[in-house]
Amino acid sequence: MTKLLVVAGIAMALSGCSTTSGAQMAWGKPGVTKQDYGTDVGMCTGLAAMRNAGDGSNTAGGINGKNGSAGGGGATDAATPSSGGYSGMASSDFAQRAATQQRTKEMAEQRARADALKTCLVGKGYQEFPLTSEQAAHLSTLQKGSSAYLEYLYKLGSDAEIVGKQSRAPAK
Repeated sequence: MTKLLVVAGIAMALSGCSTTSGAQMAWGKPGVTKQDYGTDVGMCTGLAAMRNAGDGSNTAGGINGKNGSAGGGGATDAATPSSGGYSGMASSDFAQRAATQQRTKEMAEQRARADALKTCLVGKGYQEFPLTSEQAAHLSTLQKGSSAYLEYLYKLGSDAEIVGKQSRAPAK
């Protein structure tokens, strides 16, 4: 089970993130051994996965609480509809605010995990570099998380010439 989680973490971490420029990115450290590469990326991925940007409270429609009901546990009568609808039913505005707020929270947590991964890898001497269109095309032919997929990313990421040249190249 642990091996599966490490492989899944490595696959997620190294699968190439899209940036606003559209370039697929990877991480590398010239000369790193395969064992160190897997260990470092697995550890950083695990640390990033435990990262949580929220304060741990449940929030819905601007109301914090532990209750999953429409009133949000501690909500005032202003948060629930005063006319029309059924008692205890949230208005569509309330539901929309709750959904928007939940998505915003999820996006903040995702950014925090990505930042934690990047900080960890940079701290271990890794560099992020854009894949060339040929490299990205080859990677897309491999099943994500497979041995061949991870081996190809390791091959690219441990090659000093590739990492050095591509980390200085402007993203396409």
